[in-house]
Amino acid sequence: MDVTDVEEEDTIRRLCREVSDELEALTERAVQQIRSELPAYSAVPVAEQGNYIRKQLSAMLCAVAENETITTEDTDRNRELGRRRAMQGLPLSDVIETYHIASRELWDTMVQRSTKPTHELLQAGGKLWDLVHAATSAVAVGHSEATRSEQAIRAGVRYRFFETLHSATDMELSNARELAQTLGFDTQKSFQALSAVEEEWSEAQVENLQRTLDSVHAVAHCSRHGSRVIVMCQGEPTEVIHAIMRDHPRTSLGIGMPRVGLVGAAQSIKDAERTLQLATAPGTTVSFADEWLIATLATHQDELLPLLQAGASVAEQHSHLMDAVRAFARSGFSVSAAARDIHLHANSVTYRLDRWQHLTGWDARTLDGLMKSIVSLELFHRRTLDHHLTPNTRRVSSAR
Repeated sequence: MDVTDVEEEDTIRRLCREVSDELEALTERAVQQIRSELPAYSAVPVAEQGNYIRKQLSAMLCAVAENETITTEDTDRNRELGRRRAMQGLPLSDVIETYHIASRELWDTMVQRSTKPTHELLQAGGKLWDLVHAATSAVAVGHSEATRSEQAIRAGVRYRFFETLHSATDMELSNARELAQTLGFDTQKSFQALSAVEEEWSEAQVENLQRTLDSVHAVAHCSRHGSRVIVMCQGEPTEVIHAIMRDHPRTSLGIGMPRVGLVGAAQSIKDAERTLQLATAPGTTVSFADEWLIATLATHQDELLPLLQAGASVAEQHSHLMDAVRAFARSGFSVSAAARDIHLHANSVTYRLDRWQHLTGWDARTLDGLMKSIVSLELFHRRTLDHHLTPNTRRVSSAR
């Protein structure tokens, strides 16, 4: 090494020592600039942030002065910072940007304290940005590790929360309270559950849905359970429903009632799962509030089959009779209104209702006969009916 090289090294060392003498002021400027440019850092205590930046700037000055790489200790500290910022909810892009801002303040100070833009100063600048790259790489590793860990932790909390609600004993609900609060739910408010067909969703899609739910205005979480993907939300569910159907237009969706408290949350899941049985056509969305009777009776299909199978059997062979019964029911029990609904003469509707009574034994013009007829068609003929309808025809909106 010749004399000139030694003099250049001494110049950089003297410059770094001079800048180190004003490290406190430099750190303060960097903190203020970061908080000005990155509002998310308001979540980080000022003293904590200042301590990290002070250590980082000091380590960089030492490395530049001695023309060395970042130390193992510094690498470990940067990785730990990445983990901590991830757990504090700060995005990686913001964390990396803090290094750029602080290093920019450091470089500007070095330039101002230098007598002139010498060759050695330019070399020191290159060294500084090499150090920034190494430091941010370590931060990214730590942030990624924590993010993956946090996702796994949150997925576990969600799973235990939904499993606990399915058990729904007093002891389990006590455990669910802590899990609900961890997920951001208010256990004193109303919960509303949605249930989707699981076979249409991969594990990656469930995680993608959760990321979407994290961005909506409602508090909402999802998890795979048995043959279902369950979503629980607090707040207006319309945005949640639209998000699901936008990304999975062929998903069948059952929507439970809004119910108060954790007991209500458990019941809303039952509502949603019962209603999902009725959403047999792809892309169908059915609400318990609209179809509560059939959804509830659907859980007793085996018991009701001997009583109600006749209607479904007749409907299979004589769909025109079924059409007349349905029209009569939705037309205010008026034969003339039913006739207009399905474009027939009133006498034709009367004949078809008589024929239905003859084949099933149920007079649809009486309350008992009409209830048996409609429930039979809904429970045992609905699947056949849904296969002939488009998703939009069967969809029942439930943004309640």
